[in-house]
Amino acid sequence: MVWISPDPGPINASIYFFTRRGGVSRPPFDSLNVSVSVGDDRAAVLENLSRVRRVLGGREAAWVRQVHGDGVVCVVEPGFAGEADALVTRSPGLPLAVSVADCLPLVLVGNGVLGVVHSGWRGTYAEIAARAAGWMGDPEAVSAYIGPCIRECCYEVSEEVAGKFGEKFGDVVRGRRLSLPAAVESSLRGAGVENIYDVGLCTGCRGDLFFSHRVQKPRTGRMLAVAALR
Repeated sequence: MVWISPDPGPINASIYFFTRRGGVSRPPFDSLNVSVSVGDDRAAVLENLSRVRRVLGGREAAWVRQVHGDGVVCVVEPGFAGEADALVTRSPGLPLAVSVADCLPLVLVGNGVLGVVHSGWRGTYAEIAARAAGWMGDPEAVSAYIGPCIRECCYEVSEEVAGKFGEKFGDVVRGRRLSLPAAVESSLRGAGVENIYDVGLCTGCRGDLFFSHRVQKPRTGRMLAVAALR
């Protein structure tokens, strides 16, 4: 099992940005695909999820049906928590999970509170990162961790989308190439969050490590970003 966990200093949470490696799915879902909705064999996906749970010490995660919006839900127990794109909790040991395949996974860690966010371009434009940060209490006590996502080098958007992002966030677009991390960082800083860390990896460039819906279409798998308060 392979994942990436940023370690800029001591924090009171465990953070996992899982890669595509370490599972049993066959191409094009090789190998740690965690979604049953992309055409993969269900038995393979269930085995992959079992392997993820083993990494989490056997714990079940709380998760949502992601809708590319700005909804945030507060959870106190594992399992399905409705439609939203961000989860927050004060429950120690409860994993929060979102699935991604280019969209930006974001983990927010505060004083006794945790948030995990799925931020595609629509959620980023709606400032879901700032909305989730608003649940965290004192923004100066919040640390934000940006995981692997598609980046400016691989992400060309329409002129309309590029124009909207340029107007709202400033210098986050080069031509029609959009930097989701820069837009999310701008949104977080606007909410008062200054401690922001970025693993700096592009899902589009690193097909050996990550699923990329845009680069590997028409079919590819999904990965998990998971975090839990210690």
